[in-house]
Amino acid sequence: MEKRPIIFLDVDGVLNRTATAPQLIVERDKVEILNEICASTGAEVVLTTYWRHFEEYIGYIFMRHDCLEIEVVGRTEGKPHLADSVHHDLHVSTNRIQEIKSYLDARFVGEEKYPKFVIVDDKEVVSKGHAWANRFVKTKSEIGLTNERAQRMIESLERV
Repeated sequence: MEKRPIIFLDVDGVLNRTATAPQLIVERDKVEILNEICASTGAEVVLTTYWRHFEEYIGYIFMRHDCLEIEVVGRTEGKPHLADSVHHDLHVSTNRIQEIKSYLDARFVGEEKYPKFVIVDDKEVVSKGHAWANRFVKTKSEIGLTNERAQRMIESLERV
């Protein structure tokens, strides 16, 4: 059986139009775009966001928006309030890549390869020369997830 693709999801600057938020905020139009991506690709969601420790609540928010195609299946480990500040500290890129790799290694231990995945974030999480550069879609924090970025995510998830 083929593994479902994974979306490694940031929230601030992706599902809303702010780089820093004092509370968890999502915008309906952004959540609906994510729902369409999940519906068309069968992807599941793993949270990499500063808000990752609110995994169940975020899943509940998606349900309340009638976005039933979004299935939050987990989160990356880490201490987001220490190593990933809302002020875009310099460690975000390194930490998120390491956390995603650790998540994939732990979940797919003994497997020859990872499933298809895409990382979406408003921070420069994956540098241009990194092996995962073609799996990274960067949003602009003041705009969030758009149909254009959604198409890039879908294309990344469909790549062999």
